[in-house]
Amino acid sequence: MSDYYNIEESTLRNIDGKYYVSGQITLSMMKEISDFGITLIINNRPDNEEEDQVSSEDLKIKAETLGIKFINIPFSGNSLNIEKIINFSDLIKDNNEKSLFFCRSGARSSIIWGIASVLYLSADLIDSMAKINDIGYDSSSLPNMVKYFKTIK
Repeated sequence: MSDYYNIEESTLRNIDGKYYVSGQITLSMMKEISDFGITLIINNRPDNEEEDQVSSEDLKIKAETLGIKFINIPFSGNSLNIEKIINFSDLIKDNNEKSLFFCRSGARSSIIWGIASVLYLSADLIDSMAKINDIGYDSSSLPNMVKYFKTIK
């Protein structure tokens, strides 16, 4: 059974242990995110996808004032590449702190988590797919993406 934590209109969904996935976060959510114990935020959403979207820089400044490490690894469509997957996996490898990965809806963040986990963190593909599905995202693209990125790894 998945663990969910609601902040304003967003839901932080526990994908695996200390890792959470959500849709877009806002500046007004940052204090509660910090109070929840998140110490690392990875942004997978490019700036300017929507008119009223808060900038990554503004989120980073607010996060850092609260002692949260904020890293940008944005991608959309076919802009996901092996370097971004490696950077993502390097950030979560051996990370024992509560972390949040976000994008517009959480779907991209769950997929990069799945690819990084299978290719670089020795996770099982079927187990990773189940964890993605369990928190309400579609993992059906994960096998093909893992297969593709495995060939260029």
